[in-house]
Amino acid sequence: MAKDIAKALGGNFQKKDGYLESTDNVVTWCYGHLLKSIEPEAYNPAYAQWKAEDLPLQLYPLRYEPIAGKEAHTQTVIDLINRADVIIHAGDPDDEGQLLVEELLEYTGNSKPVKRLLINDNTDAAVKKALSQLKDNHQFKGIYRKALARAAGDLIYGMSMTRAYTIEGRKKGYRGVLSVGRVQTPILGLIVRRYLANQSHTSSFYYPLIGDFAVNGQTFAANWKVNENAPQDDKKRLTSKSYADALAARLRGKDADIKAAGVQEKENAPPLPFNLVRLQQMMNRQHKMTAARTLEITQQLREKYKAITYNRSDCSYLSDEQFNEAPQVLEALQGIGDFNGLALDQSRKSKAFDSGKVTAHTAIIPTANVPALNALSEHERLVYLAIA
Repeated sequence: MAKDIAKALGGNFQKKDGYLESTDNVVTWCYGHLLKSIEPEAYNPAYAQWKAEDLPLQLYPLRYEPIAGKEAHTQTVIDLINRADVIIHAGDPDDEGQLLVEELLEYTGNSKPVKRLLINDNTDAAVKKALSQLKDNHQFKGIYRKALARAAGDLIYGMSMTRAYTIEGRKKGYRGVLSVGRVQTPILGLIVRRYLANQSHTSSFYYPLIGDFAVNGQTFAANWKVNENAPQDDKKRLTSKSYADALAARLRGKDADIKAAGVQEKENAPPLPFNLVRLQQMMNRQHKMTAARTLEITQQLREKYKAITYNRSDCSYLSDEQFNEAPQVLEALQGIGDFNGLALDQSRKSKAFDSGKVTAHTAIIPTANVPALNALSEHERLVYLAIA
């Protein structure tokens, strides 16, 4: 992303140690969070001992330190912040991206003007357009505080509850650490609940009765509807094999009367574009890809090929402005064999285009920078075509 921004800014950028610099601009980057909360005992030396009377731990306001292994680059970024006249925050366009850069600005005590750059599509034209539409970073304090509240809550809850459970466990002879977290513990509970349900499951069987029929040269299958006198479960499924066998023997080869028949035309609206979770679900269902693998591939499609918009989106809608940009994308997609020659009515506006339903970012869609499919790996091609 830093290279994309530098290219869009123009000028003769030189590669330095941890940043790119031209005559007028400097571009640097964060690789994940550069800061973490200091350890509890650094807030209060008494916290070095795990004692119930100290709970819940008082760890707010959060105090930070560089993450181990990232100290040198963190110092580089801090030095550049102190050098700058104006800072442009170019973190991902969501609350976590806002927090990641904002916590660094808070850590340095920055008081210089901060602008916000929102990049949803990192093609050169899109980045240039975003640079021409910088916003005041104060407009995004709300999502920063939202992310900060979540981070602080996770830290205080996780640290405090882990100590509480571990202290109780030691009273009962357990010598390990009982780790508790806002996300991990409910997920563990779901796994345990599912395991216990499987352990206590008893097998039951039901017997659907399906007949094949021929009318005027047309064949079709029909299900027998279980009547009130047949043995059945709470889902109205036939539960007696002998009953099913006897009924099948009695009906086999007999004529059936068609009481009514009709044809109904239906129109189904196309599905909304993908957000990340729905894309992960489909790729797992159709191609057995893990959620992590799908995320990894979308990151490659976005950063390496510039072929899709922001990939971590939780939104399934597009802005009204993107409707005006759609013909360019559709024209680019025509170069792909699967889309070549498709008849498209570009005047029709899908319900997917609704700025009022767009959150911090829009749905995941292709950009006009269409990659050569033979240059993609099999998984990259599958994910790209699903999005396109």
